[in-house]
Amino acid sequence: MIRNSSYNSAQNYLGLYLGLGLIFSIIGFLPFLDVEQQKNLLKEGGLFESLTVYLYVFCLILILISWPLQKILSKWYFSALIILFALRELDYDKAYFTHGVLKSRQYFSDLVGLPELLVSIVVLIFIFTVLLFIVLKERNNFIKEVINLRQSQLAVLASIIFIIVTKTIDGAERKFGIDLSPSGERFALIVEEVGEMGIPIMFAIAILSWRNKNQT
Repeated sequence: MIRNSSYNSAQNYLGLYLGLGLIFSIIGFLPFLDVEQQKNLLKEGGLFESLTVYLYVFCLILILISWPLQKILSKWYFSALIILFALRELDYDKAYFTHGVLKSRQYFSDLVGLPELLVSIVVLIFIFTVLLFIVLKERNNFIKEVINLRQSQLAVLASIIFIIVTKTIDGAERKFGIDLSPSGERFALIVEEVGEMGIPIMFAIAILSWRNKNQT
């Protein structure tokens, strides 16, 4: 009986174990490659950045095929958030704006014309609206399900941790006034890029976990 209980518990978290295992295995493996191979894999538009974008698209497809239409519409902010993450990964927040829609300079610089400023404000309001809906509508259920150790919410929690870690590492030398060795810089970049790929992986596990829960 105890053995069956342990087996079922492991089954309940299989997706999370596999996802985290894959991410940390890649982080552990990449430092053993030579420097040029690392640069090619981690560069802008390289393998990991492309995979990250494809994984966000995969998450949207999972939502479309896994959720009933009513749920897709009522929880539109999840799809919107995934799209925003994908666009951010493609640098759309910088490519079409003078300083970047998420930079404070964008809203106070003399270099930004009025039409661009208005578009920036609209985009920023939309981003805050999506985040506000998620916090207000999902906060209580998220906390309850994390306490109950539900795989779907644990995967979301893992994605939040990846977001915090990758954003902290991005430009860490400038932010914290520290000097990293070349090998330290490369490892930080590995953690950042692979960690960013981990975000949609965790999203996908959360979506699939919800589907499996509702099929049982």
